[in-house]
Amino acid sequence: MSSNIKGKPLKIISTFNFLNMQMHTQVEIERKYLVDIIGQIPNGDVSDIWQTYLLSEKDVCRRVRKRCSNAKCVFYITEKRPLAYDRRVETEGKISREEYERLLLEADPEKRTIHKRRCCFTWQNQFFELDTFVEPVLQHHLLEIEGAESADAVTMPPFLRVVADVTGNPEYYNAKIASRK
Repeated sequence: MSSNIKGKPLKIISTFNFLNMQMHTQVEIERKYLVDIIGQIPNGDVSDIWQTYLLSEKDVCRRVRKRCSNAKCVFYITEKRPLAYDRRVETEGKISREEYERLLLEADPEKRTIHKRRCCFTWQNQFFELDTFVEPVLQHHLLEIEGAESADAVTMPPFLRVVADVTGNPEYYNAKIASRK
């Protein structure tokens, strides 16, 4: 298994060039929890994310994302296809601001844009993504741990209280949260 500079585990299947942008395809293995913050998060990297879902074929989830930190924004396109309850094939790559704005014209009218504040941090050699939903507002935070094969493999930080393990629960997929229904 390889990892990027932040220690986020990746299982790379293939890399290809799409629209002159480097795209990566990987199997995403993810645990997801509803949590409350009960202490100080050490050394977190915070960014704002706007995520818009695009019209797509059945069993495919396409989205564009704008991620901003320290007045700098990066744009992505992502496509996800289901494999198993906690695994999906994810293809993702950076795109230009112009391509992002063009793709926004393909927004799914059944879904709203999600705005969330993400705090990324490591705890005991595990990479965590803690999302606070700005719009729509959720009662709890969503915590994702990528690469953990089972709940037993997760060492939960003491500054978070687990409300529920929602791994594989479609009600807590971002695409469902974005739903206007």
